Amino acid sequence: MRCTHCFFTEELDDRPRKKLQMKADEIGRISETLGGNLGVLVLAGGEPFTRKDLPQIVRSFYENNKLDSVYLMSNGQIHQRIFPDVTQILEECPKLNVTVALGIDGMKDAHEKIRRKEGSWDKAIHTARTLQQMKNEQYPQLDIQTCTCVMHSNEDTIFDWYDFLKYDLKPDKVNINYIRPPSADPKELEFDHKRYAQLSDMILEDTKSAALKNNYGGKSGFFKAAVDIYMHGLIAKTKEENKAQLKCYAGSAGAVIYDNGALSSCENKADVLNLRDYDWNFQSAWNTDLMKERRIEAGSGCHCTHESNCYYPSLPFNPGHLIKIKKLEGQMKKAAKGNGFAAAKEIALKA
Repeated sequence: MRCTHCFFTEELDDRPRKKLQMKADEIGRISETLGGNLGVLVLAGGEPFTRKDLPQIVRSFYENNKLDSVYLMSNGQIHQRIFPDVTQILEECPKLNVTVALGIDGMKDAHEKIRRKEGSWDKAIHTARTLQQMKNEQYPQLDIQTCTCVMHSNEDTIFDWYDFLKYDLKPDKVNINYIRPPSADPKELEFDHKRYAQLSDMILEDTKSAALKNNYGGKSGFFKAAVDIYMHGLIAKTKEENKAQLKCYAGSAGAVIYDNGALSSCENKADVLNLRDYDWNFQSAWNTDLMKERRIEAGSGCHCTHESNCYYPSLPFNPGHLIKIKKLEGQMKKAAKGNGFAAAKEIALKA
């Protein structure tokens, strides 16, 4: 796919780059030298399910770093790879919380305009429903998430899409992203910011009342979801005020490793170095002066709307925000518990 909002188009079209793509054993070496446990691993793309060694890569981090959760970002198109690979990962990593995060950008017409592929919406919805069936029948540690990027092409129907998610598809987790430059079609960057803010508020209120499930599995599932939900409002405020709302720990609490081995603090800044030059030894690269300089830069008022590189890893290290996140986590747990009692009562009455 070549989506209208993609910020990685040039890299995807760079054929020489494909020859430099990391091999599974090189990624294994990174895992072996990571130097500690890993709470969350996000495997994005492109499309990670195009890699035949995806289960092997996940298993490396599960075995070497006691990986707690993996997020597999997907467009939901390659059925012949997605279902067997997810099954293999769940079987080989039985204590791992596995989230398949499906990029679905709205109702059918909007989604297929954005994705530039007819039939892609039906395929993605089929993937979601099949994974839900797998979860219900055999794999409770599997979560299905939808990721929707708010932009020009879907802003007019974004609330219809939210209703579809809330009342029909009912994924474990609903996630929204704020489109960021560069965009393959710059027009996508032009949309009403208030709609993103309104949608963020709707998700927050529906989650607090358990009208929306909106949490992950595992012991820390509610906390991780609370971070996700809380950050939407903070992103809206960042965009409104055009200034940092937190101290960014990109390059300290998290990092980005690209397919060719390049290491950076985040996707918004240039590569810092390449792990290939350090014999794939992560700690050797991580402790360089180059990375130390980047951490200083990130923490000195740098701000953006990037969810996974800035907000998600940084918020737990910002005490003022952490207090509010923990409060939200408590509200979510209480609402989910109350909803569970109500559902059990309804079942009992029907019986």
